[in-house]
Amino acid sequence: MKYKCCGFIKHGIQFFYENKINLCSQLGHKGGGEICILDNITDKTFDIDKLIENRYKIYEKCLKGEETENCEGCIDLKEEDNLPINQPKIKNLMIQHWTKCNSNCIYCYTGQDKKYFNSLKTYSVYPILKKMAERDIIDKNGLANFAGGEFTCLKEFNKIVKLLDKYNYFYVMNSSGVDYSSTIGKKLKQGKSSIVISVDAGSKEVHMKIKRVKTFDKVWRNINKYNKNALYDDLVSVKYIVVPGYNDNEDEINKWLEKCRQVNVKNIVLDINAHYFRPNRDNISPHIIDLFYKTKDKVVNVMHCNFYVGNMASIMLTSNVSKYKDPVWDKYKYDEIRVVNRYFNIH
Repeated sequence: MKYKCCGFIKHGIQFFYENKINLCSQLGHKGGGEICILDNITDKTFDIDKLIENRYKIYEKCLKGEETENCEGCIDLKEEDNLPINQPKIKNLMIQHWTKCNSNCIYCYTGQDKKYFNSLKTYSVYPILKKMAERDIIDKNGLANFAGGEFTCLKEFNKIVKLLDKYNYFYVMNSSGVDYSSTIGKKLKQGKSSIVISVDAGSKEVHMKIKRVKTFDKVWRNINKYNKNALYDDLVSVKYIVVPGYNDNEDEINKWLEKCRQVNVKNIVLDINAHYFRPNRDNISPHIIDLFYKTKDKVVNVMHCNFYVGNMASIMLTSNVSKYKDPVWDKYKYDEIRVVNRYFNIH
């Protein structure tokens, strides 16, 4: 019997905003993702038994050979020959609170009213992790992915890291780069973390239009600082999200690539704005597709750096249901597991 499953269904969990816990963070595919397994959470009402029960319900569908509707078209869903009867422990933690950020990106839905979103209060992640640890459902040697908002704004960030350090976790950080984290600087030096910083521009003017904060020079200083701290070249990546009408031109991308060269960044990520991609998935402007090919060729063949496409761009360029699918892109999909595996193989 063939089973359709993924790493998130087997051992993933996403701490989400609006007082929710989801199974994963994928949402660009046809099914829409965002499988909620616990809702209306507060620090007082969190029910760990319900969390375990609802998480297993999704896994149970896989055991029966069924596919959850939200998973349709997801590039992470794979066919497997065998699945263990008991759902594995959680070892892929996605912490995406979406309630605090130090930038105001025009492509982010929170940018519609940043003051409101920065005032939102959600459940605390640390006490929940502590309860999960007490129930022995956190596995060792896992991955903690911080995204959705800015991890340096989380008051409980250092407490979360201290708890997960006991389980030998690797950290993947998605950051604006506006504020420097000495904790992540230390983890990079140990080879225990990677960081992806979205600059989205090669000039102050465009950076200001997209991020809506005057932090261009500060961000590049922090990138340089992180890069110098990192034990390995591939732990620090700089990202450019293509936002049509703002930065979707070769000149701006070339300026960005030049800034990457100046601070000796070896890992370059190009992605597409999700709010543009979803309604236009079958009608992407040809010049945007051309930008991806030209940027890839320059980074790989001229700069001799590592080039990757981000999550939305991967769906656009590699999915079987995409009209833009090209086998060449399969090897350029951004995959943090390449650095995670090295850490666990060494330790």
